[in-house]
Amino acid sequence: MTNIYNGWWDDWHAPFISLIWSGLLELFPGPVGFIVFDNLLIWSALAVVAMGVARVAGWWGLAILAVPVLPGAFNYLGHVHKDAMLVAWMLAAFACAFQGNDDAIGPRARLVLLVLANLLAVAAFLTRPNAIFGLIPLLLYTNHRLGRRRGLMLMAALLVLMPLTQSVQNRLLGVVSQHPTGSIKTYHLLAMSYFEGRNLFPGEWTEEESRTVVDACYSPLQWDKAAPWGECSFIYKGLVRQGLWGSTSMTRTWLAELVANPLSAWSAMAATFQLSMHEPNSRAMFYPPPKTDRVNWEIARPLRLTSWLTQAYVVWKHHDRFGRPWMFALVLGVGTALLLVQRLAATRLGAFALAVQASGAIYLLTWFPFNVSAEYRYFYWSSFAAWLGLALTLVAAWVGRGEARRQRRQLSSMPRLAVCAITAVMITLVFGSFKLPLEKRDIVLMPLDDGVIAVTHLRTASIPAWMWRTLEGQIEAPGWLQDGDTRIAPAGQASMQPLKTRIENLHQTVRLRLATGPDGGRVRVDDGSFSRIIDTRAPAVGEIVIDLPPHGRLADLPRHASWHTLARALLWSLLLAALLFYVSRERAGRIPLSFVAARTYPPAPIAPHTPAEQPKPG
Repeated sequence: MTNIYNGWWDDWHAPFISLIWSGLLELFPGPVGFIVFDNLLIWSALAVVAMGVARVAGWWGLAILAVPVLPGAFNYLGHVHKDAMLVAWMLAAFACAFQGNDDAIGPRARLVLLVLANLLAVAAFLTRPNAIFGLIPLLLYTNHRLGRRRGLMLMAALLVLMPLTQSVQNRLLGVVSQHPTGSIKTYHLLAMSYFEGRNLFPGEWTEEESRTVVDACYSPLQWDKAAPWGECSFIYKGLVRQGLWGSTSMTRTWLAELVANPLSAWSAMAATFQLSMHEPNSRAMFYPPPKTDRVNWEIARPLRLTSWLTQAYVVWKHHDRFGRPWMFALVLGVGTALLLVQRLAATRLGAFALAVQASGAIYLLTWFPFNVSAEYRYFYWSSFAAWLGLALTLVAAWVGRGEARRQRRQLSSMPRLAVCAITAVMITLVFGSFKLPLEKRDIVLMPLDDGVIAVTHLRTASIPAWMWRTLEGQIEAPGWLQDGDTRIAPAGQASMQPLKTRIENLHQTVRLRLATGPDGGRVRVDDGSFSRIIDTRAPAVGEIVIDLPPHGRLADLPRHASWHTLARALLWSLLLAALLFYVSRERAGRIPLSFVAARTYPPAPIAPHTPAEQPKPG
């Protein structure tokens, strides 16, 4: 919003969103228009789908309207986020495609709706460009009436035109390029530097910077440590200073290291993806809104009843437990399997459900190679696709309950194999076991005199500053005082017991911060072979920082996952795809008796009655 007021356009976040929002500001002040616009599209699209489903399923079609209140889908309905707007565009596009492919409407209305569906797909791309792969099922479903060949050609043309449209938009708006894809390259190079034990970034770096890159900056949680606002911002600043940020030289280095270190690349992607699926960040973002000179919005305090109920529902433990991306993947997998096994994919509702679920699954999978943070919001479209797809699948099964399964047409082999492969890979990557090697460290702080020792920070250096407590691990500190997260050994206690903590972390630096001042004292810090006496006495109040290096030599410690994890993932993907393909195959087995009687044995002709044989009235 600040950029809109200042007339500044850049591509760190989609300029298309700023363009839409700037128009909404003419009607609604502040964030209100953004939220109203998203909800108007979301609920209107679902209402269109619900009415279409109700025409064939009766009142069961209204169950579609419950999708936004299901676990996970409800979280961001009142948030100003590009991911909420992406859901709005996607649902609107699918609703137009569903209505446009209804046999009951006229050709002109169909043309308008299908053209609108394609345009809404372009809007989804302009909102989040990496959604382009999740648009493929939408475009195929939208244009399937054109026939396979022409539908594929139109889809390919639209996918090519989308980046061109974005380029034209950026030129017309005067967008300043910030090279946001540099965050992906930076995060991968940072992760692989940790796994390989050496700085893989192009350019010139000091010995201290290279050591910090390897030992203190990588976290599978997010790339933010290396961002302009992170504690390792020297990486971003160094790349910009040397003209490498957004350069072809950095792209070549990134691609070369991915090829040269496939196991490190796999470890980097899988580690962040696993966290994204099971322990994503920011599932409920009830933060105070940021403020500037021109943006100054307050949340009503105390909360209104509706706001309180909304927040209570989102943070409810059962909603939080089942509103995570792993649940979306499970629902997508179950819905797709039901469609294939019950041969519903060729029905009108089944085909629509399959397109929605395939879009959600592909979009979820795109975050495996392109993720830079274990953020919940990245999978928001997958939540809607999962619940909506499952609801449509169940309704399709209910509508066709009186029809023998073997009378239904099955998808042809190639599309069915593609769907089976996508589903199998998704289930394997989400639920497969994957862990990075960790080391256990026992750190002891022993006061050596009667001065004050205040431990303000003791945790792995790569953990983002906003996460968790400042003291990490299982802490034992008998006799120490506690002030928030700070542990204090008070003055006059010469026989003070030591503070002990056990930390299980990556092979990285642990950062210790001790308060200094006139009443400070001496403390011995022991961490394996590392031992040092620190004097915290100082003329003025301040702080001293000690980095405890990782144990052992870099070359002696396995940092990335083993080849077995990658081999297991490939094997399980193949087995699950083959199993799903097999159980959904066309079978020429026994045909139900009712079908046989109806199709194989027609009734015998009835001989006409002679006058003498005519039945008597009454």
